Amino acid sequence: MSAFAALVNRVVVLSLLLAVAVAAPAAAQSDELETFRGTTTGAVSSEGVELRINVLRWTAEEDRGAVLSLITPASGQAAGEGEDLESALQDLQTVGFIWTGGSLGYALKYAHRTESEDGGERIVLVTDRPLGRWDRNGPWTGSDGSGPAAAAFTVVELHLDAEDQGEGKMSVGAPIEFNPTAGTVGLADYGSAALHLGGVYREPPPYSAR
Repeated sequence: MSAFAALVNRVVVLSLLLAVAVAAPAAAQSDELETFRGTTTGAVSSEGVELRINVLRWTAEEDRGAVLSLITPASGQAAGEGEDLESALQDLQTVGFIWTGGSLGYALKYAHRTESEDGGERIVLVTDRPLGRWDRNGPWTGSDGSGPAAAAFTVVELHLDAEDQGEGKMSVGAPIEFNPTAGTVGLADYGSAALHLGGVYREPPPYSAR
């Protein structure tokens, strides 16, 4: 074999190895990806917005504490207040995105789910900025004039049944409940909060991933 032919073979082999190395993490990530969809209701200042939620990975237990320690308000402070809180949130690991239309998305810094006895799920998400930050009218509020419960982020809570369909509510005029001991966060009184997201459902995975 000539020196040139040997060099070509070496380049081909290295290219194939590189392709496999790149493809493997991408495949693993696509297997974990979960997508949820829903539409904002009249209880939100921006009604009829279709949300697409991509969860790339669920926040590990050891990482939830870091998020909670950052967003839990200090005594006498309101949620979402504090110097440089928003930039600190952005420095945390991104575990997904919420898309509200267009090419701009809101990074998720917390994604946690718990299963209910009836086969349903409770899913809680925390963004790194308040939803609506880039809208003309600014961050979303409740249609009754109530402001967001946190200035620097939004908590989104989804309740799905065993058929992967349900509803969602957000910290848009709804109080937030922090539990640093358990490393969890959610809406303090989900049952009485106004419905913010209707027609919520988990999108089936692509056929190739089933």
